[in-house]
Amino acid sequence: YKGCAQEDVVADFLKRIECYKTTYEPLDEQLDSGLSYIKIFDVGLRYLANRVQGHVQSRTVYYLMNIHVTPRAIYLSRHGESQLNLRGRIGGDSGLSPRGQQYAQALAQFIRSQSIRELKVWTSHMKRTIETAEALGVPYEQWKALNEIDA
Repeated sequence: YKGCAQEDVVADFLKRIECYKTTYEPLDEQLDSGLSYIKIFDVGLRYLANRVQGHVQSRTVYYLMNIHVTPRAIYLSRHGESQLNLRGRIGGDSGLSPRGQQYAQALAQFIRSQSIRELKVWTSHMKRTIETAEALGVPYEQWKALNEIDA
């Protein structure tokens, strides 16, 4: 729709919806209860996952639940300097050094200055990443998948 007038785009979209209505058959929660499916309501306001089994189906549901149709900013940050970094080591599971704590506080100040609504913070299970996230003063979620590999 690049370069098209908004009213033409809306008219075309509504026409497509009318076309879909002629062949669309909604799922029946009783009759189709044995099927695997995911229903997405109001562009992701609510989801219904039914009989999702196995890795591929689970990853598909995860993907669908994390698609966003509205623009958003994503901030990525490393953790602050760790105690092991002071000894020249990368990896391990140590906490933050004083300089790492200073970085975490500076990061928190920056994040506050951005006035981010509904901020979501993800961190690994490593002490240094948790201490960095805790400095933000907002809820955070730990993801094992974010842990380092073989470090």
